Amino acid sequence: MSDHIRIADRYREARESGRPMVGAHRGNSSEFPENTLAAFRSALDLGVDVVECDVHPSSDGALVVIHDPTLDRTTDGSGLVLHHTLEELRALDAGQGERVPLLSELGELVRDRVGLCIEIKQLPVPYADIEQRLVDAIRKLDLIEQTCVISFDHRSVARVGEIEPRLQTGILLASRPVDPLSLMRAAGAEIYSPQWASMDPDLIRMIHASGGVVGTWTVNDAAAIAWCRHARPDSIFTDRPREVLAELRD
Repeated sequence: MSDHIRIADRYREARESGRPMVGAHRGNSSEFPENTLAAFRSALDLGVDVVECDVHPSSDGALVVIHDPTLDRTTDGSGLVLHHTLEELRALDAGQGERVPLLSELGELVRDRVGLCIEIKQLPVPYADIEQRLVDAIRKLDLIEQTCVISFDHRSVARVGEIEPRLQTGILLASRPVDPLSLMRAAGAEIYSPQWASMDPDLIRMIHASGGVVGTWTVNDAAAIAWCRHARPDSIFTDRPREVLAELRD
């Protein structure tokens, strides 16, 4: 692992400085096909701090970068990702002639440049041992300290932390729970990742007081940006990194 990128350190710096990191949600997905190398390259060129992606396994065990468990929305294929070999997946058009990337390709692209945030998908299609396979892949890439792993399935988050305690992990939430800290403790997570409208300054102060950090999603319009300026999360994930970076640099 390079000494230059440690995502946990960058989150701490954001928390201490009050200047949020900007994360590219599925790359620069407003201008290029989501979760493709073109989208990720564009995000890097724009100067984001983190890129976020989603992973699913192929039928022969490869980890590929794609959001949905099915191919229909984002490629010219159809059916479950899990029912296709890597060779079959690589033959598909993921938009504008782009191919479905391997996680290893994205890892090499971001190495020593920005943080990498990987979301594990477990619903509605559960993947046995996806946590071990993902940790093995990150170890093979030597990107443990550059990477964080997040999921709406908090059991997966806990499992990743058990397998590889050096990985920073986070829990995703679409609504405001009664006791956010208990959920973080149960999952062993350092990152609390809410939908932007379900956070407020009090929540963020509470997470900070516990030693955690807050990464919010998906911030795509003026109202969301304004709320983030008020609430002050530690990272802001967006489909529109060009606009968000310009707003935050004003």
